[in-house]
Amino acid sequence: MSNTPTQSASFYKFPVVLTPAAWLESVHVEAPHHDSESTSRLAEVVLAAYRELHLQPDAEQINFGLYRFPPKGERIERVWLDLTLRLVVATPGMIYLHISLKDETSDLWF
Repeated sequence: MSNTPTQSASFYKFPVVLTPAAWLESVHVEAPHHDSESTSRLAEVVLAAYRELHLQPDAEQINFGLYRFPPKGERIERVWLDLTLRLVVATPGMIYLHISLKDETSDLWF
């Protein structure tokens, strides 16, 4: 892939899949302050992934991260979460973005 505007725009067409562990650490929150808190957290993860994909469009795997409030406890300060983004070709023509915790390993998703 090259970093052309049309190629970059096509990234937005790919489905995005988070592993359960990545979801629990990055999106889930035990006691949300408002109804849209999970939505905002999901948007932050997906936007961070797209940002990294645009910076490294030829990479098959990208390590990235973001500061977020932990899913449990007080929301006093944001803490860093290491994530990994993979561009997965499941079958010819079926490509998706796979987000997992950096230290997570699973063959189920590939």
